[in-house]
Amino acid sequence: MRNAQPVRWHVRLEPRRVAALNGSRAAASGGWRGRAAGAPATNRALAGPAPALAQATTATERGRRQVVALVFVIYLLAIFEGALRKWALPQYSQYIFFIRDPVLVLAYALAWQHGLWPRRQPLFTAALWLGGLGLLLGLVQSAAGSPSELRLILGVYGWRSYFLYVPLAFLVGQVFTPRDLLRLFKLTLWLAVPVGVLVALQFFSPPGAPINVGSAADEDLQFRGLTATAERTRPMGPFASGAGQQQFTVTACVIALAAFLTPRQQPQPGLLLLLAGSAGTLTALALSGSRGTVLQCAVALCFAGLLGVLGRNAALKTRALVWPLVLTLLALTLFPLVFPEGFASFMQRWTAADAAESQAFEWGVLGRALYGLVDFLRLWGEVPWLGYGLGYGGNASITLGATIDGVKPGWLAETDFARHMVDLGPLFGLVYIAFRLLLAAWLGLWVLRLTRLSDDPAPMLLLSYVAYVLVMGQITGQGAINVYGWLFTGLLIAACRHAAPRQPRVPLPVPGTAPRMFATTAARRPPVGPRR
Repeated sequence: MRNAQPVRWHVRLEPRRVAALNGSRAAASGGWRGRAAGAPATNRALAGPAPALAQATTATERGRRQVVALVFVIYLLAIFEGALRKWALPQYSQYIFFIRDPVLVLAYALAWQHGLWPRRQPLFTAALWLGGLGLLLGLVQSAAGSPSELRLILGVYGWRSYFLYVPLAFLVGQVFTPRDLLRLFKLTLWLAVPVGVLVALQFFSPPGAPINVGSAADEDLQFRGLTATAERTRPMGPFASGAGQQQFTVTACVIALAAFLTPRQQPQPGLLLLLAGSAGTLTALALSGSRGTVLQCAVALCFAGLLGVLGRNAALKTRALVWPLVLTLLALTLFPLVFPEGFASFMQRWTAADAAESQAFEWGVLGRALYGLVDFLRLWGEVPWLGYGLGYGGNASITLGATIDGVKPGWLAETDFARHMVDLGPLFGLVYIAFRLLLAAWLGLWVLRLTRLSDDPAPMLLLSYVAYVLVMGQITGQGAINVYGWLFTGLLIAACRHAAPRQPRVPLPVPGTAPRMFATTAARRPPVGPRR
């Protein structure tokens, strides 16, 4: 697939590649100038730099494939890290949480070695500057406060949550090809089948069963998630938290919906895989007991409907309007029939939560969601200008009981934007909020332009997840959301770069006349006559 539009997205060539490229150009021009002296001179001039250029290109491609393989490892570790912590090695749970980080750093190093990072990309440059300023801020915060092991631990963890995974988005957007995107989408659909079975087993098991809390006998090492009702738990799947399972279910729903809308002439998952993955995804969705999961999948359906409104291809517009409606009606019809207990527990959970939220927020669940966009304003005069410290606004601060001057900073922030104010201070916190909103706006405008130029539904469907996470998600407050958010931002960038252009409609020729291109050629042909 080719790019639907030119974008500022360049690959930094290695010095040897530039030298080889310049040498081949010079040799080519010199060879053509010296052709009168004999053809062998041209062959000798072109024979030298060509192997060096081919070798450099091969090395770069090998490096790109290695980086892509490491990204797949990161993705798999994000999914199965929880299984290792719950069932395999619960005693090492705190260390396994960071198992992805060495792989991530290795991917960064390989990308630097082979010149795979994007150049002249303003948002990527801003992300690097933010990481450097965040490190400087952390040092200043440590120097201003009393030195302690707790401050060091929270500072390192906080910097990781804010800045370590941000470059992953731009790296994935740079190195992933359409084939790599399709492979990851297929892998997600394959994994959705066993994950759906696991979710069903967890839902119908007691909340304290080992399949839910893990294999550790010590309760401090067990993973007890939220409950849908008194008898039913919210399944966490292979993850260590319900938030991780929510990210998997929503992204699998996005991928399946994009596959349903993809034109037949474009590469897509097979029908059997699509049906099996969709069944696993719908099972995980029906038994999730999570309103957030259901609402995010509903957002994806709404974004699919936008393709039906904004798209230009008639076939794509029809699919974008019909398939979401069909899938929605099918899910609503089968949900109470196939999983009556799941439907009853979900409705009970929805009713109870809506009643509680209606007392605190004017518009219920919608008011609670929008509250996260303005919640940080109340902390403008309450937090220090440099913040309480990196990591002090997260769950780790609450777990470790961090206190500064009698204040427990972890309890000051419930939303992600408010957490930025606690961790970074008002000034730098607003900068980070602006970065997230600007990135979401840039991606949204890019996708809207592509909607008029391409028949590929993947960018719009991926945007439905990425925009939500960037604008309203807990991307710095929860580990699974952190890696999923930045990884799928990169997948969205790659999908936009490689979006297939819209196939032009070729008008049928009028009977009795020649096709237009031949008629034009004939019209421009000079009349045949005797030479003078």
